[in-house]
Amino acid sequence: MEPKIKDVVFVHIPKTAGTSMRNMLSAALPTATKIFEYGADTATLIPAQQTTVGAMDGGANAATGSGDIIDAFASDIRTPEKIAALRGEAPRGQRFLVSSHWPIRHWTSAFHPASVVTFLRDPVDRVESSYRMHVRDKSFTGSFAEFYESQDQINVQCRKLQGVDLHHLGFVGLVEFMPDMLKALSRHLGLELQTRHDNSAGRSLRPKIDAATRSRILALNEDDVCLYGHVEANLDYFTNHRGRPLSINSKLARGRVHRTEERTLSGWAVAHDPNQMAMIEVRVGGQAVQRCYADQFLPWLKKMTPHGVGGFEICLPAGLPVDKMPIRVVIAGTEKDLKGSPLIL
Repeated sequence: MEPKIKDVVFVHIPKTAGTSMRNMLSAALPTATKIFEYGADTATLIPAQQTTVGAMDGGANAATGSGDIIDAFASDIRTPEKIAALRGEAPRGQRFLVSSHWPIRHWTSAFHPASVVTFLRDPVDRVESSYRMHVRDKSFTGSFAEFYESQDQINVQCRKLQGVDLHHLGFVGLVEFMPDMLKALSRHLGLELQTRHDNSAGRSLRPKIDAATRSRILALNEDDVCLYGHVEANLDYFTNHRGRPLSINSKLARGRVHRTEERTLSGWAVAHDPNQMAMIEVRVGGQAVQRCYADQFLPWLKKMTPHGVGGFEICLPAGLPVDKMPIRVVIAGTEKDLKGSPLIL
């Protein structure tokens, strides 16, 4: 199945769907260049025959080959400038899969917000799961109360999303609604995600959570409680963002198209609102024959939009009679032609 969008930035808030979802996405996008924050399990994530890339070895960032893995901790890509440099060095059509704990705003300097996938979790369950992971993997020896009272465990989900409008993200799911969330994400991405269960928190002891403890955790995490409630109340919107009608902002997109080789068109289109992703429609003889998102990174587009995403490349279907016929390339849902349209092959 061909993915609907080119890149996926999976930001996993600690213990909210991390390892399993990352592995599912990795399996569904085998040829994507992968930027992973390495953990103990990463060495077994990709078959040994695929190349592990040390981005420190070649310029700003080595590694644009199909299926490469980039260690986000060891490589020099921790700043927005380095991330943009990596994107600029990659082939135009190369897909990326990012798996990260960093706040979402860290990636939106070179990836479109609509590429972002994240999951929220019930605040009490998130704290409990994070505590079990810290005890099991990080040798935490304090009490559960000491853990949930610590500042770094309060409103974690809001802090990861700080500075980003939730409505601009591609997919925001809830862990408690699995496996329906997996089906919704598969539809959203156009990928066949196969269920996996790689997280191992279940093998550690659960702390006792009585009514008083639950009330205290909820009070400490009031912002996360409000965030979770908002997403739950609008879950259809946040998990079906791409399936909704094009907004007025995307219809106000501007751009250009040109012929690159026989039966191939390329160009760019940027929506009036840079958080919207323009959709392109190709028409031959008045009939729509192809649609795609303008979701490719072009370095020079950063002069026009914060993330540099807006390029597209379209191969016309084989067998389509287009000789000497005018081909229109328009903003989907409108009659607005891109500059250079119509054109003749």
